[in-house]
Amino acid sequence: MNEQTRQYVRAWLSKANSDLKNAQIILAAKTESPPLDTVCFHCQQAVEKYLKAFLIYHGKSFPFSHNLADLVAVCMEVDESFASIQRQAETLTPFAVEIRYPDDFYMPSQKEAKDAFAIASEIKSFIFARLDKFDDN
Repeated sequence: MNEQTRQYVRAWLSKANSDLKNAQIILAAKTESPPLDTVCFHCQQAVEKYLKAFLIYHGKSFPFSHNLADLVAVCMEVDESFASIQRQAETLTPFAVEIRYPDDFYMPSQKEAKDAFAIASEIKSFIFARLDKFDDN
């Protein structure tokens, strides 16, 4: 992999880490009604970016999609073990678009937000374990 691609992968990972950090900050906030919809949105966005970073790392193109199952399916072309995270990733997909607009809006529960964060964190670890020489920070 050339240095330009390595830096591009690193940029995707950095953006994903920022999304996950935002979710973590909101979950830890001492506020009566935290914006749990935002937590779930950031978790979905983080996983989407981690998956796309993995695909870029392996020179694979990916669809312009927020559907995490579709992205995992492309990842499975590189590494079949991604099948083990497909169901978890799918649970985050609705938080990409549906939760952002008032027509379909609902506020996730504290449990849903914590579960979304746990899933995103697990998928982050899963992907970093498959990226050679990238720091998990």
